[in-house]
Amino acid sequence: MRDKLKGKRIMVWTFMGNSRMYEALRDYGDRIDTIGLFSFKVDKTGTITESGVTISSMMTYINKWPHIRWLLTVANDGANSIFKALRDNTDGAQDTFCSELVRIMEKYPWCNGVDIDLEKGDDYSTHEASTAMFKHIYETVKAYDPSKEMNICLPGMTSVNGSVGGENWCVYGDLDKYCDTASIMSYGMAWAGSAPGPVSPRSWLEGIYDYATQVMNPDKVFLGMPAYGWNWQIYDTPENLGKYYRGTSHTYYAAKYWMQGVYNFTDDAPPQPFIPIVSYWDDYDMGPWALPHVYDYMEGRDATDYSYPLMTETYNRRRYLTAYAKQQHTEFGEIIIDHDAEPDSYGGVVSVSKTFVTLGDEGSATYHFTIDEAGTYDVAVRLCYPFWDKNSIYASLDGSTVHFSENRLW
Repeated sequence: MRDKLKGKRIMVWTFMGNSRMYEALRDYGDRIDTIGLFSFKVDKTGTITESGVTISSMMTYINKWPHIRWLLTVANDGANSIFKALRDNTDGAQDTFCSELVRIMEKYPWCNGVDIDLEKGDDYSTHEASTAMFKHIYETVKAYDPSKEMNICLPGMTSVNGSVGGENWCVYGDLDKYCDTASIMSYGMAWAGSAPGPVSPRSWLEGIYDYATQVMNPDKVFLGMPAYGWNWQIYDTPENLGKYYRGTSHTYYAAKYWMQGVYNFTDDAPPQPFIPIVSYWDDYDMGPWALPHVYDYMEGRDATDYSYPLMTETYNRRRYLTAYAKQQHTEFGEIIIDHDAEPDSYGGVVSVSKTFVTLGDEGSATYHFTIDEAGTYDVAVRLCYPFWDKNSIYASLDGSTVHFSENRLW
C-alpha cells in the first residue's frame, strides 16, 4: 500500500482522540509516515506534563505500525506568555524545557524524537532570540541521541515578516538547520473570528509553498492541509448569539452531517429533519461551501437594472455590484433666499459662473442678501477643496468670520 505514496510523506497528530481517529489509525496506518503524539504540554516554567491522548492508549498502534515515525508532541496551546518565557529563558524556563525533553524521551525510549509545537510568538524583533531557542532545543535533542529527530511546527509565511497572524518571529531560512522536518501550519486564513472564507485559499498556499521551498530543504517540509471547517453564524452579532466569535469549528464529517440534515437549529424540538442548503465545490480554492437555510442566491452582477454610482466589479473571482461613492442629496426646510454661485462682487484670482466660483490664492467673493424678519436662520454654503494643499477657506457673515478646513491626508 505504501508504494502508492512512494516519494510522499504524510504526518498527522493524535489531537482528536475520538473513535474515528482510532479507526483511521487501525485501518490506514500503512499510509502514514509520521505521527505526532499530542500528549504533552509545556508551561511557562518549562515543565512538561502529560495531557490529552494517553500514550498507553496508543501502544497498540505504535506496535502495529513500526514503520511510522512516532514523535512526542509538546505544545504550549498558543499561549504567548509560555512562548515568551521559553524564548527569553525567564527564570531558566528554556533550560528546564530542554532537560524535560530529554526526560520524556528517556521515559519513552521507542520514540523517534520530539515534535515542538510552540505557537503565538511575537514580531520580527524577536526572530533572533526565537531562532536561538530552537537551536538550543535541537542541539539538546542531538546531544542526547543523534538518532532522535526533531520536527518543528511553523506558522504559514509567504516571506520574511510575511505572517498573516503576526507571528513574524519565524524566519524559515534561519530555522532550516535546526530541525529534521518542519510542519508548516498553512491553514487558518479564515478562522472563528473572520468573515466566511476558505481556510487555506489557493493563492496563500502557493505563496507559502514557493517561499518555503526556496529557503528550506524541500525534503524536510510538511505542508499543512486543513481537515476541518467552520460554521459561521452570520444572521446576528456574536454577542446576541452568546458567543465570542461567529465561527464554530467542526470536522468534515460534521460538515457532511449539516448538509444531510442530521444537525438542526431547533435541538429536535420540533424536529427539523432536513435543512435547505445551497452547496458547491470551489474548484479554485479546492474547498466545499454550504449555505444552510438558503435555496438559491444571486451575485451582485445578476441585477437586471442598476444606475450610477453603482458599478460592476470582480475581486478574487467574485462578481460584485458596488458603489465607490454616493451622490449627496441635501434637503432643507423652507428656503428664504436661494442665491446662485455668481457673486455680487469679487477680487483677486477668481473664476466666476452661476454654478460655481473658483477662488485662487487671496481670492474673495462677496454675496449680498437681506432678510425681512429678524430671527435665527441657517446659512448653507457648498464648499469643495480641490487639492490637498488647498483645504481651507474663511467665510464672513456680517463681520463674524469662521474658518473651515479639512485634512486631505485622511
